[in-house]
Amino acid sequence: MQGADRASPEPLEGNAKYEKVRDINRGSYGFVQLARDRSDGTQIAIKFLPRGEGINVYVEREILNHSVLLHPHIIQFREVFLTPDYLAIAMEFAPGGDMFQYVKRKKGLQEHEARWFFQQLIVGLDYCHKMGVVNRDIKLENTLLDQSRRPLIKICDFGYSKHLQKDSVPKSRVGTPGYTAPEIISNLHIEDAAKIDIWSAGVMLYVMLFCCYPFERPDDNNNQGDQQKYQRLLQRIMRADYWFPSHRPASREVKELLGAILVVDPAKRVTIAQIQEHPWFMRDLPPGLTTFNNACLAQQRAQPRQPAMAANREHVRAIVAEAQRPAPGLLAYAGVDDEEDDDSVAEVDAMMDFGSGPVSGPLA
Repeated sequence: MQGADRASPEPLEGNAKYEKVRDINRGSYGFVQLARDRSDGTQIAIKFLPRGEGINVYVEREILNHSVLLHPHIIQFREVFLTPDYLAIAMEFAPGGDMFQYVKRKKGLQEHEARWFFQQLIVGLDYCHKMGVVNRDIKLENTLLDQSRRPLIKICDFGYSKHLQKDSVPKSRVGTPGYTAPEIISNLHIEDAAKIDIWSAGVMLYVMLFCCYPFERPDDNNNQGDQQKYQRLLQRIMRADYWFPSHRPASREVKELLGAILVVDPAKRVTIAQIQEHPWFMRDLPPGLTTFNNACLAQQRAQPRQPAMAANREHVRAIVAEAQRPAPGLLAYAGVDDEEDDDSVAEVDAMMDFGSGPVSGPLA
């Protein structure tokens, strides 16, 4: 992030609405800070992306798609605004960390706990899909936790999302390699984009149960370069060649469910409705969970939000357009040029660093 290094180190300095509490994390495309709303003391997370050519159609989609979602299992979007050097996305703060760290700390989850989280994940995805949004990057790291006694999960990252009615047909190789569906790897025309999220949710369930990745093997690091390891991973995904570690027992029912999710042909892969009817999923299901999304959607439709939502979309587009102008003194930001929105394989390979570096780290 060379460009960000030249920007203001404290983008909230002098901000009338928010004050910084602490840094949360930093990545190749920006950084996140914990902030406090001066008006009521609410803690929120703010993601800062350097202004300039890195502000592309993916950023606009992330904001637009996230902003229409209002659900307890999705991090709530608050607003987008500009600082002199950054585009800032303010959202709900989940203080419990992410599922990757949670699963790693516990060295895998007991089956009943994995089911509790998986039930929430599926309910959150079902709502997204009914709202027309496919996430395309479901993974442990993109699922946050609150701090209740029995933690609730919240899907948090919509950077690769698409809206089925407003965006072009999903066809790009985006996501995280270990979680990526076979149809993405093979670059097939995708008939049902929701099946991409279902595959990734299955991988996530597997990792919660076994504390390892389904398409990796314990000896993968022996005498293998990163490129060779990566190619083997893709080959296994394309064959749905996963295994069940013998040291962690799992019920026949959950193995059956994973077998119905991790299916190469998306047309033969289970739907979310079929997952919700599976005996393993239904066990210990909280009362009212199966009808919860219908109630949420009915409530949202009853509210006259359409004019406000249309105005908000234009407001977001105007902010994103302004953010595409580099800030004074800020180095050119190395992002993806997606002005034509052609979702070319080459551009997305650059985003994911396909074939360079480890595909995924061990959880153990």
